[in-house]
Amino acid sequence: MLSTLILVYVLLLVLDPSFLYRSPSYVNLEAISLILSFMLVSKLMDVSGVFSRVSTWILSLGGRKRVILLLITSELVAALLMNDTALFFLIPLVVTLYRMTGGDPSDMLVLVTIGANVGSALTPFGNPQNIIIWSHFHVHAISFLRVTFPFFLLSSVLLIIFSLRLPGAGEGPARVVSIRMDLRSGVSAVLLLAVNLVLASYGYYLVGVVVTLLVSLLVRREVIRGIDIPLLAMFAFLFMDFGQLSHILGSMGIIPPLEGVTALAASALLSQVISNVPATITLLNHTTDWRSLLVGVNLGGTGLIVGSMANFITLRIANLKLGRFHRISVPYFLASAAVFICLAWAGIYP
Repeated sequence: MLSTLILVYVLLLVLDPSFLYRSPSYVNLEAISLILSFMLVSKLMDVSGVFSRVSTWILSLGGRKRVILLLITSELVAALLMNDTALFFLIPLVVTLYRMTGGDPSDMLVLVTIGANVGSALTPFGNPQNIIIWSHFHVHAISFLRVTFPFFLLSSVLLIIFSLRLPGAGEGPARVVSIRMDLRSGVSAVLLLAVNLVLASYGYYLVGVVVTLLVSLLVRREVIRGIDIPLLAMFAFLFMDFGQLSHILGSMGIIPPLEGVTALAASALLSQVISNVPATITLLNHTTDWRSLLVGVNLGGTGLIVGSMANFITLRIANLKLGRFHRISVPYFLASAAVFICLAWAGIYP
């Protein structure tokens, strides 16, 4: 994807040479710094063994209870680790679980991916589009949660309803092994999470990055080597490419000012075409209604595979067929869109 974004950048540069001088101004350094900070926090949380310990507990359960807990776990892990990062942990867990219990993991993998997208919508740092909106509009974390919690709650209920058609992932519990935890990494991750939230609320994003880098070096030096530089570069090019696209469309009058149900529906539908992070960047300067934009792009993460980068991760890791994915994800998106567009149209939410 990075190579595609670089190619798009070159094409935009050929069409408009002045783009070279404007492009750095499109990069949201606050969002990039937050993504880097939470990338490190998520790796510290991962190596601590906390989520591995939770997974062994889930494996020890059987039947429908296991399915519900897998979905809840996928949501909560994504809320803390960011959806893309969480799926690198969750997909192998689901595949292993179904291999041990003799079932087909395909439908559960789709639901867990939707769960990761839904869960990541809860926190300001749960996914890139949240980070971008949070930093761009300088929203207080509490105000942010007041908008995202109803979305998270309603979407979770709908997801559990969709899961009722699944078999219970095997009836008996699976045999598990004990997991050793690194308490120092876990505590450091939690503290850094709190520090970054506080610093970001007051606009000290770069201070948060420096603190996170220093603590990571002291606690688990190897997590620094795990920084995904190409991913950070991809976000920089996303800002530049789609910032320029937004500029072009705005100057042509193609994108009118968006508010309320129009902003929600437009952002959800555009996410189905170009993915929710590019949709966020494209529409960011065409609305002051950050609540509707936030709900729309998170809603747009489900549905078609292109809606969220997290969907591609599941497809790649699990070697899942596209038709199998869309058989669940598209009906879920349509049902969710109907609920939230009706609520927005009635002026109830967001």
